[in-house]
Amino acid sequence: MVRKLALDARGDDVGFLQQALNGWLPPGAGPLLVDGGLGPVTDGVVEDFQRSSGLFVDGEVGPVTWSALLGRSVAETPGFFVLGRDLYDRFGMRLVLRGVNKMSVFDDDDQDGSVSFPEIKKTKANSVRIVWAITRDLTPGGPATSPAVLEALIGQALANHLVPMVELHDATGEWDRLDDLVDYWTRPAVREVLRRHASHLLVNIGNEVGDDSVQSAQFIDGYRTVVTTLREAGIHAPLVIDSAEWGKSLTLLNQTAKQLLAADPDGNLVFSVHLYWSVACGFDSTKLESEVQAAVTLGYPLIVGEFSGFGGFPCGAPEGTSPCSDKGRIDHRGILATCHVHDIGWYAWEWGPGNGFFDPACSKMDMTADRTFAGLQAGWATEVATTSPHGIAATAVTPEWL
Repeated sequence: MVRKLALDARGDDVGFLQQALNGWLPPGAGPLLVDGGLGPVTDGVVEDFQRSSGLFVDGEVGPVTWSALLGRSVAETPGFFVLGRDLYDRFGMRLVLRGVNKMSVFDDDDQDGSVSFPEIKKTKANSVRIVWAITRDLTPGGPATSPAVLEALIGQALANHLVPMVELHDATGEWDRLDDLVDYWTRPAVREVLRRHASHLLVNIGNEVGDDSVQSAQFIDGYRTVVTTLREAGIHAPLVIDSAEWGKSLTLLNQTAKQLLAADPDGNLVFSVHLYWSVACGFDSTKLESEVQAAVTLGYPLIVGEFSGFGGFPCGAPEGTSPCSDKGRIDHRGILATCHVHDIGWYAWEWGPGNGFFDPACSKMDMTADRTFAGLQAGWATEVATTSPHGIAATAVTPEWL
């Protein structure tokens, strides 16, 4: 989905248009100045492109012209949209997500985010990934969540100048529950919540759906059906697709992103990898940069939906070793630096509390033990939030309209 552009339009998306037109111009033609302004010169090149493509020549860059230029279907949008590797807001300004995850569905003491979200904003974050679910215990037929609470969470995020990304946690690691997620998102009451917030919402279809047995053809077939169903149900916000292998397989996204983008009638997908890649398994800063660079070269919209200072597989450790021991340490500094260089959005896991529920050692994955900014834990959490030159405070930009 894209914004319609006409003479005198300005924005980062106009700059993208100018770059794309420069790639179309014949050899020897003088390139357009990429200045983000659609002036008479750019307008003339747009008309030349339309004429050469057999389109109606009016100089306006709407869905038809965008589709011809991009080589895939797109549609006009009231909200966020993707072009190339980047996410743009409805005014055509690029947005690099810098945010925090919050396990709202499990937090009985802060069900609507009214305590946590103002504290998260103190980091200067521009987004929050809201952990939501079909049922509160994640089991089929369990106690149902309330669309009214979901609405309240989205409202609290917006009130605190945070772009809300909502995800469903029920199918974590379980490919055969993908249909359950679709059934939830297309319920009339849920669809109405999404419709009301279509101009400022991201919908993360499901958290880490599928284990390491999911193959690329299966992934494409499954999500092609899901995306088509959600679009036919009237859900036109950007859809965020987590990789399988519990979110960790960047290779799978590299193999499938182009085909899935082409299959979306809105052309409005973002792909998310969860970087629980431990140093013990060889993922130092050099390896991280190499892996991410391969994805960047492919040119699809990529974010890091989760990462932490711990939580990786403890390679070389005895069986039963906690992923939150030193053997499960993640190079969070390398992740921050790599994402900064490539303008990749990210969400830290997780504001807290609650990560020590099953494994007490993992309480160190709580950024704060009491939901407050003042209670930020020393170490990776404080670095990510406030002290790193590549962290939230130093790099997050919140759209003026928000």
